[in-house]
Amino acid sequence: YMADAPLDMRMNNEDALQADTVVNTWSQEELRRILYTYGEERYAPQIAAAICRRREVSPIRTTFELVDVIRSAMPASALREKQHPAKRSFQAIRIAVNDELGSVEKVMEDAVPLLNPGGRLAVITFHSLEDRIVKNAMAAAAKGCTCPPSFPVCVCGKKPQVKLISRKPITATPEELEENPRARSAKLRVAERI
Repeated sequence: YMADAPLDMRMNNEDALQADTVVNTWSQEELRRILYTYGEERYAPQIAAAICRRREVSPIRTTFELVDVIRSAMPASALREKQHPAKRSFQAIRIAVNDELGSVEKVMEDAVPLLNPGGRLAVITFHSLEDRIVKNAMAAAAKGCTCPPSFPVCVCGKKPQVKLISRKPITATPEELEENPRARSAKLRVAERI
């Protein structure tokens, strides 16, 4: 959103889905859902409606065109906030285009069995939705048994695969944040193979 470019947002140029397709063809309800869920955008309904109104006139093809649509849908108070008004919306569209949350889930499923005993899995997340996936996957691998608490004995036979190195995520110190403010949302979680 800082430079004018075609609406692409793919991390892999061989993937078919581009931001252009999301913005110009997805339903208003689906746009609202991804803006709210992936971007935590509180003006998601207004932005989704503005995108749909604008694309009826002509397709939205560039980042600056999308920024203008997003700005037009937001109240003046939101435009005065510290962060760029399109940041959350662009993040949401990028997550949808690249299926980033699905990728995190897949990596978490595949990573633990690949570790040797004593091997460590360290994951840095930058978004609350990513962090929740990592936290839950590590907790499930550390718990093992999936039997209901009411069962007197374990019948599933699942054993813990990892031990958590720390219960809480490791975050940047104030000194680190002074040097690199972009680290403010970074969370590091670590598990060790048993």
